[in-house]
Amino acid sequence: MKPPISIQASEFDSSDEEPADDEQTPIQISWLPLSRVNCSQFLGLCALPGCKFKDVRRNIQKDTEELKSSGIQDVFVFCTRGELSKYRVPNLLDLYQQYGIVTHHHPIPDGGTPDIGSCWEIMEELATCLKNNRKTLIQYVLPRIPHKQHSNQNDS
Repeated sequence: MKPPISIQASEFDSSDEEPADDEQTPIQISWLPLSRVNCSQFLGLCALPGCKFKDVRRNIQKDTEELKSSGIQDVFVFCTRGELSKYRVPNLLDLYQQYGIVTHHHPIPDGGTPDIGSCWEIMEELATCLKNNRKTLIQYVLPRIPHKQHSNQNDS
């Protein structure tokens, strides 16, 4: 008798089992200088804390503690609640509140774009944070892409 046909595992494993090998490297924040737009502040950019997807296994508690200890006061999150669940951080917004980090949640579905009214609202909130000298961060979800060396010359 043949064994039943196995079901292909999806790219996302939604089981409750978590491997013990969460990534131990500090969360990386890139600081974008805003001097070109006459602002003395820097805007932080970083990947979604605690993200667990494919080969990415971040620790949400450790990442959030690192953000707080680096002085982050405001975070702009554009993931939908569904995406937060998909990346295994459904309680991230609540965790920020517990750490005293102001969260600006403007969900934009993956591949979508916000309407002009939402864009204005986001820009106004961001401008207010920066004018008030608040250490501000924008989070994104970016799949891990193998590092590739690029030269300054055209590849053609």
